[in-house]
Amino acid sequence: MVRYGIYSALPQEGVLHRMDAANRLQRSRLALVTLGHFLNDSYGSFFAPIMPVLIEKLSLSLTAASGLAAIPSITSALFQPLYGMASDRIRGRFFIILGPLLSVVCMGALGVVPHAFLVALLLLLAGLGSAAFHPQAVAAAGIVSGARRGLGIAVFTFGGSLGFAIGPLAIIGAVQFLGLDRSYYIILPGLLGVLVLLVALQVPTGKIDRARTASLVEAFKGVQGPMALLFTVAVLREVTRLVIATFLPIIVAMQGRSLVAGGLTLSLFSLAGALGGMVGGALSDGWGRKRIIAGSGLLCVPFLYGVLHMDGLLALVCLTLGAGTLSGANSVVIAMAQELVPTRAGTASSLVMGLGWGVAGIVLMGFGSLAEVIGVPRALDLTMTVPLLAFALSLWLPHHVAPPHERATRVGEVALHEE
Repeated sequence: MVRYGIYSALPQEGVLHRMDAANRLQRSRLALVTLGHFLNDSYGSFFAPIMPVLIEKLSLSLTAASGLAAIPSITSALFQPLYGMASDRIRGRFFIILGPLLSVVCMGALGVVPHAFLVALLLLLAGLGSAAFHPQAVAAAGIVSGARRGLGIAVFTFGGSLGFAIGPLAIIGAVQFLGLDRSYYIILPGLLGVLVLLVALQVPTGKIDRARTASLVEAFKGVQGPMALLFTVAVLREVTRLVIATFLPIIVAMQGRSLVAGGLTLSLFSLAGALGGMVGGALSDGWGRKRIIAGSGLLCVPFLYGVLHMDGLLALVCLTLGAGTLSGANSVVIAMAQELVPTRAGTASSLVMGLGWGVAGIVLMGFGSLAEVIGVPRALDLTMTVPLLAFALSLWLPHHVAPPHERATRVGEVALHEE
């Protein structure tokens, strides 16, 4: 008898048929996991756009504010690799539903808490949920994409990036029309989305046969160098994105513009990044992962620099192109990590997402202190050069990991076993 894994929807007509099915794009499953990503990240984006009013309400310094903003990333650094290892051993939908639920409830309540400590607690709980969600969900996205791993993970990443784009508009709208103290009503549509996942995401549960799952030592054997390099590239890229996403609304507020203007600017940055990620992920299936990662790090620099040194329409054009090129390789980095370690896709993804992005969150705390000393604009100027270092390091990444269909087959084999 064949028992099915979390990511498989494979018939029982034999190994060849199952391997052929493993190479196909399973659209309905990918759509559900992407919906979870959208919910998790849309609510997860609520803190930055309302940070100016929270700074005023809670009398926060820039260092304290950036420290609070870094909590979800640091939480991911500590816990996402553990969740990643768990997702490689245990199938189920628990983590995929838990993450969006915690994000919806905790981030939706940010406006009503009266103390910075409670804000930190809510951010910590939301970060734990997000750390649980991402490894299992992104591994699922890679598996159900079959031979189109680059495209599938790009679609999954697009769901999260679209959430980051819409989230600021949603929370700003709630604050504008309901007031900060009543903005918690925004929790309701998120709970409806979680209910859809609870009803529609019917995923078998169970433990994966340890005999069919490579140990960490075996899985990472021979790829420690490329994985360390990819991890470093992921950190540098995320430092740039996180700094811009956190301090862009503050720059807009310093220019005397409204909270709505800051939210719209952040949404444009996230939406352009989402579209860039879709394009980059799709192109990487044909052009190669390394080319997209390197090209992204190089092309984004002049556009991001132009955001701070141009006005009006030109600044918006630079923001759009800069966000698109910067985020164009996000899903590609994840896809390369999974291809380097196909039998431990959840763990590999959590290293470049959770641990890598968590280290970037720690750097963000240092950036807040630097901004208080030299000013936010000058500190942002320095940050714009970070992708150049990522570009230089990406030149040492391997050109070729394995043909996509071979990798999909190898991972598909791990997703099921016979009893």
